[in-house]
Amino acid sequence: MELFNENSKLAAVIHKDHSLLPVINRLGIKLGFGDKTIRNICEERGIDLNFFVETINVFHYEAYFPEKRLLDFSVSIVIDYLVKTHQYYVNYLMPENDRLVELFLLSSPNESTENELVRKFYTKFKDEFVIHINFEEREMFPYILKLSEAIANPDLRTSFKQNYPGYSIEGFEKEHSNMDDKMDDLKNIIIKYLPPNYDQNRGNAFLSNIFLFERDMKNHSRIEDNILIPKVKQLEKVLLNHE
Repeated sequence: MELFNENSKLAAVIHKDHSLLPVINRLGIKLGFGDKTIRNICEERGIDLNFFVETINVFHYEAYFPEKRLLDFSVSIVIDYLVKTHQYYVNYLMPENDRLVELFLLSSPNESTENELVRKFYTKFKDEFVIHINFEEREMFPYILKLSEAIANPDLRTSFKQNYPGYSIEGFEKEHSNMDDKMDDLKNIIIKYLPPNYDQNRGNAFLSNIFLFERDMKNHSRIEDNILIPKVKQLEKVLLNHE
């Protein structure tokens, strides 16, 4: 698959893969950029060019994941992107799923145990996912940012150790829930066990949005698991070596 580069026109990128639209938005760009290249747009808007290019390629081509290059980016730029992704999930994608699942279930002539099973499982999945991202933003991300600051400024290291005694990214990894299996369960319940009297168009719309959510979430997890966490482990080693 062809990869994008700094000289690619962003309009052509979207024509080739419109699923990148929310990714591009999270990177700080809205539509209306004419025929400008990625380089032109990033320079105008103060966006890290290399991070932009690598991120859209990661989402465009599943087999592409240049870990060595991605590890060169600062934790702050990675976390900023991850937080914006959380905002996209909470403010748009999940409310849209809420709307679609209710339209879908209400389209069935009669309430059924299968419908209630979907509603219950979807609600459980959503609640656990919100807990997961709230934990990252409340606990994990602040720890990482403070660690990065302490590495850059030796004067901050003593206060960092006092504020985060016994903390390590390995401890956070244990809390880093794997939501992929729960997403698979939700899809399987919808695909395999619904009665045949539901509205097919509404069912397809809901399931399509779930598949979109799953793809985005998997790439989000790849960035956390393969880039952010290994980078934090490197920083922790640096701090340990300066004790």
